[in-house]
Amino acid sequence: MFSLIRGGPKILIFESNSIETLSNYLVQETKATAYNLVDVFEKAGEDHTIIFITEKITDVVDFREVDNAFLIAEEPDVILCNFLNDRMGHLISRSRIATRIILLRAVGDIEKVIKKIGEDYKCVEGDLMQVLNSYNEKGTIVALTEKPIHRIVSGKDMYTKALFIEERYRPLMSSLRSRALKYLNSGLGNKDWYELEIRIYDKYGEFDLHYTRLLNILESLEIGIILGASWGKDYPRPMLAIEIYRVRFFTYYAPVFIKRILLGLEFLDDGTRIVDYDLFYKRKKIYWPEAVEKDIKERNLIAAKYRKEILSKLSEKEIEELREMEEKILATRRNS
Repeated sequence: MFSLIRGGPKILIFESNSIETLSNYLVQETKATAYNLVDVFEKAGEDHTIIFITEKITDVVDFREVDNAFLIAEEPDVILCNFLNDRMGHLISRSRIATRIILLRAVGDIEKVIKKIGEDYKCVEGDLMQVLNSYNEKGTIVALTEKPIHRIVSGKDMYTKALFIEERYRPLMSSLRSRALKYLNSGLGNKDWYELEIRIYDKYGEFDLHYTRLLNILESLEIGIILGASWGKDYPRPMLAIEIYRVRFFTYYAPVFIKRILLGLEFLDDGTRIVDYDLFYKRKKIYWPEAVEKDIKERNLIAAKYRKEILSKLSEKEIEELREMEEKILATRRNS
């Protein structure tokens, strides 16, 4: 639920004397979408392949000089296989795969992260397009971002520097994956992480719905790692035991910040409170007054502010899923 590293889009380069015919085939038969150079990288995710078409493939292709860019939600081997099966191979006189891209999550002082990576690998620094245009097919590019990487990351959210490492994609991906947490910590100044306990209370007993909703939001925000969850009991008064659900959460954010996120999730847009989340750090409860801000001192107003902040960081699909989940939770109250 906390992605530190993933692959970028794959890139195919086609040389063709029939650019218009090839372009029409891609759009009509493979559901490709045509974009300019900037937009194609803005729209491309890990599961996409970018195709560039040029009249002549050179040793180093300058993508800024290629006008024909297409985006397909398919793997390169499938695309090439379809070309052969559709007997369209004659449209391509030459092809190659461009340098693969690895996306690395970094937070805080990213220059420290770059320095730490440089201690482990021989790197060449430059902006992403500069590196991509200079080292086609000879290694792997590592791009860094502070944004969550479980969704498409736009170019403006990339760090200004990218790294070229002259190693093959898969071995480098495996090696970086084992060191990704170390790099993240170096950007954070190697500060301690917090192990927190979130307790879910619901008198209607719909713990599964609340846990799933919480899990979805924590995954979308990518602010930590869930270490485990289990049933438990709490005793609000002597001789009175109530059932709760405990979630162990590991994060580099301060407990007060997480408490504000939880407050934002307790309430709906209209102020309806649908769940109670208690937060504990080192067995000490973090009470909501600790989350007050200078200009906001009321619980419902703090909750409203952070609900808006949570929604602003979600995709349209994630917001739709959240609202559907909240409707299910409200339905349990109406039926009770």
